[in-house]
Amino acid sequence: MKLLKLLFFLLFVVSVQAQKLSDLYKKVNSSVVVIEIISVGTESNGSNRQLVKESSQGSGVLISEDGKIWTAAHVVQSAEVVSVEFVDGDIYEATIVSSNPQADVALLQIKNNFQLKNKKVATIGDSDKTLIGEDVFVLGAPHGFKQSLSRGIISGRYVPDHRSNDFVKIEFLQTDAAINPGNSGGPMFNMKGEVIGIASRIYSASGGFSGIGFAVSSNIAQKLLSEEENIWTGMEGLLITGNVAKALNVPQESGLLVLSTATQGAASKLGLQGGYVPAVIDGVELLLGGDVILQIAGIPFTDDNSGYLIKKKLKEFKKGEKISISILRHGKIGTAEFYKQ
Repeated sequence: MKLLKLLFFLLFVVSVQAQKLSDLYKKVNSSVVVIEIISVGTESNGSNRQLVKESSQGSGVLISEDGKIWTAAHVVQSAEVVSVEFVDGDIYEATIVSSNPQADVALLQIKNNFQLKNKKVATIGDSDKTLIGEDVFVLGAPHGFKQSLSRGIISGRYVPDHRSNDFVKIEFLQTDAAINPGNSGGPMFNMKGEVIGIASRIYSASGGFSGIGFAVSSNIAQKLLSEEENIWTGMEGLLITGNVAKALNVPQESGLLVLSTATQGAASKLGLQGGYVPAVIDGVELLLGGDVILQIAGIPFTDDNSGYLIKKKLKEFKKGEKISISILRHGKIGTAEFYKQ
């Protein structure tokens, strides 16, 4: 008899939890969008370079009634055209308002006349109150499967130790909820239906999901996208050092290799050029042929903290003041200049 009661109790608990999750899904899924990206890359054809159209996909979440959307920076960083699709079938074009590649968060704004209709704006939760072991679920479009749900727990918290104390320490929530290509930028919800993170990346030896995924915490996303000033550079870059820097004849220990640029981004408007020749050097996959940024405003790129030091330095400039950038292009050092807006 006791065994029957125990089995009944366990079945009841599982049924209640499953019902709760299905109810939560119906409550929040109208806030989740599929993001379609069109970008333009370059490839080498002998001695010539040609432009090629590229498409990719990610996810995002609606955070305001006027059409603001959170997503991952790497999803839209070099995008030419961004469109978002809601579960009700509405599709809108969006612009990139700001991004922070280090934290991997970006803010989009839907163009033209956005109509909320029956869509629900997501509720942003306090990620600081999220506990390790707490149940969570992730919504997105892994491998193009729209509105796909995966569930898991908070496995840990990760704060990269190379961040400067002068700036916000970026926090990632570790989870075993499945995160795959297409999930990037999608929301991680707690069991109250609140967004507590934005799906960012996975740790994997095989390239597929192996139970270790990371989401940028909602408090960090809120601070960086609402309280801090972040411009959209429209550039994907890779910090190169060691043997990679030596192979590219970088005249200092490290530099920022420009991989790609979007025509409407700040980097392209400065005349910076991306790469077009795929290569692997010392185990690092990259595109060769692009500029290597050596320093900005006199601050050299030496490590992952350099971007923060440069950002701090730029705050010292007044509006209209000229700022110089030192670049290495085809073996020669040159400069580019821009004015602080």
